[in-house]
Amino acid sequence: MVVNIETAINNMYDLMRRATRYSMYGSRIGTDGTADCSGAIYDSLRKGGATNAGWVLNTDSMHAWLVQNGFKLVAQNQSWAMKRGDVIIFGLRGSSGGAAGHIVIAIDGTNVIHCNYSANGVSVNNENTLPYSMGFYVYRMESGSGPAVVPPKPANKNGIAIDNISYDQAKHMVPLIQSRYAWTLATEQVKAIKQADGRYTLVITCDNKYKYEHSINRLKQELKTHYPGYMQQNIAIVDGDKPTIKIEARNMPVAAFEGKKEGFDIYMRKFLCDVLLYDQTFGQPNSYGTWDVRVLGEGFNSRDAATVLAEVKAEGKKKGIPETHIKGFKY
Repeated sequence: MVVNIETAINNMYDLMRRATRYSMYGSRIGTDGTADCSGAIYDSLRKGGATNAGWVLNTDSMHAWLVQNGFKLVAQNQSWAMKRGDVIIFGLRGSSGGAAGHIVIAIDGTNVIHCNYSANGVSVNNENTLPYSMGFYVYRMESGSGPAVVPPKPANKNGIAIDNISYDQAKHMVPLIQSRYAWTLATEQVKAIKQADGRYTLVITCDNKYKYEHSINRLKQELKTHYPGYMQQNIAIVDGDKPTIKIEARNMPVAAFEGKKEGFDIYMRKFLCDVLLYDQTFGQPNSYGTWDVRVLGEGFNSRDAATVLAEVKAEGKKKGIPETHIKGFKY
């Protein structure tokens, strides 16, 4: 049995384009507009040629089914060189059904696509955001045995990890970090680009449909409020049919970005922080019954990262989080 991984991955992207919502209680495969992690991947692999198991499998049931369909276990709780098409299952086998497990498909050496609660649907995320502490199994559609040697991975982005805290502490820290540090965390998502004629284009980059729809609606409203004379016909949608969509508010006035304490680009980073940063600054339960928070600073430089880390530690201390639970890391 050979499964066409490209077909499976394309189906995951299709679920994302259709803004499929996350739910464990509907069809689980997207037919009613909802899916969960295992249902989305099970159906995607089925469309790629995998056998019909007779029911929509849960995470725990995927192990044996993957082997039956030609996948091999190439790594278990150890480093490996991730490849496009790798299927990664999280959670202890035998007790990883429901919310106790998770499953993703790798789209390259550093990113995965999956249906998840945090995104309320299908999203693409860096593999460093995944719950490795739950334990993990890597399956690959190829011959050979044993995990490959891991090449050194570039580590030039800055992140902050807050580990083993309570749900209430995580609930406090995530929105605070999103709103307070959007000016640096969202620099890659919201940019102001000076045009040849001196005016500006505001560019908002959205890596899924959920972010796009909420960002475009909020942008139009804020332009109407702050710049009522701006002709919204100048807003262009670039790559609207692609996984990553760009919103370009072209020909914006110089006064929106120059000669003021906070340009409109900084303002929009803060205004859109809950939309653009939900999968970049988030909390997730771990296998110890507590919560972990991850802050991934796509636009963080090393100077900003050190400043933010110190301030996050100070804020955490107010909430009873030991300083040793808050660390910076590279990814």
